[in-house]
Amino acid sequence: MRGPALFDALAGELARPTSGADRVTTFLVGWLATGKFISSFAVLFGVGAGLLAGKAWSRGWSAHRLLARRYTMLAGFGLAHMLLLFPGDVLFAYAITGFALLLFLRVQPRTAWWWGVGIIAALTVVTTLFVALAAALEDLVPQAEPEDPFTEAMSGFFDGRREATIAAYTDGSVGDILGARAFEALLIQSGTLLTVPWLLGLFLLGFAATRSGMATDLAGHRPLLRRLAIGGLAVGLPTNLVLGMVGTVGAATGTTADLELTWVEVSASAAQLLAAPLLAVGYLAALSLLALRAGTWRPLAAVGQMALTAYLTQSLVTTVVFVGLGTYDQWTSTSALAVVGGVWILLLVGCPLWLRWFRFGPVEWVWRSWTYRGWQPLRRERAA
Repeated sequence: MRGPALFDALAGELARPTSGADRVTTFLVGWLATGKFISSFAVLFGVGAGLLAGKAWSRGWSAHRLLARRYTMLAGFGLAHMLLLFPGDVLFAYAITGFALLLFLRVQPRTAWWWGVGIIAALTVVTTLFVALAAALEDLVPQAEPEDPFTEAMSGFFDGRREATIAAYTDGSVGDILGARAFEALLIQSGTLLTVPWLLGLFLLGFAATRSGMATDLAGHRPLLRRLAIGGLAVGLPTNLVLGMVGTVGAATGTTADLELTWVEVSASAAQLLAAPLLAVGYLAALSLLALRAGTWRPLAAVGQMALTAYLTQSLVTTVVFVGLGTYDQWTSTSALAVVGGVWILLLVGCPLWLRWFRFGPVEWVWRSWTYRGWQPLRRERAA
């Protein structure tokens, strides 16, 4: 399941749409992908935490210490990733959320479930009300005049940073690119860290799924999986339409930041927080049923087994293509999607080949060795 979840990170590489075909691409990605697969990853992260905690307890180890070491290394991967490759990294936020999850390791599955549902529901209500209030007050609050010194200074600053970033990515030195990455990472991560409570809610849902036995006995939970798949898709598909509309409308009017707060933005806030996870659950349940019926597709399973390596690899490849070749500002949504397809082919071919000879992906091997405080065997034993 982690294999398909990597698509969301790749979809984030798409450029702003400039044509009809680009707008269709942007709409479909927003509707079917944006927010859905990062939600899936968060749920699966919780599933993994439950599995590791159970393994630690069965061996008489401290699950808190084991997971704390794991999340410390993940935070290090995230910092390196955001500064060197992709400022929109999610690993660092996942690591911080993982530390918060440690507070819930000993709670009952039903308690973890209700905590997860409650956190997501509360955040959805509060955030949507806040955005709706901002939209209602927008016409009542006098807008800053163009000559306002503060507004003019901030606008000039960010315009200058945007131009400097594009210049760095198209024709800059390594130092210029790293400087642009650091500034982008500071801005993006300050917002990403605000999603930690939302991620915690999703982590808890996955953790509850493992501790209740559902994630480890899918065949025994077919009826529940069917209900989750049907409900998640039936409710999630129509309620996520607004996420496709936001990017498309924003492209047609200039930039999303130029849009006035409208019902689209109000609806999008609720869709991102609640509807996207609903559709993600539908995806996960449907994939589980498909795997039970038809078996796991080996190439996709291999990508999932090497999910962290694959995530970093796709960032490396897209950085080389979009930045290293100096073509950062020359890609449309449709042409960038072709790069996404190329990276996917690379992963679907490369990951199974790697796992023919090795037990883990290279990054997973380092991560696992750090977690268990000793180098883990990497090469597979070949029959004589």
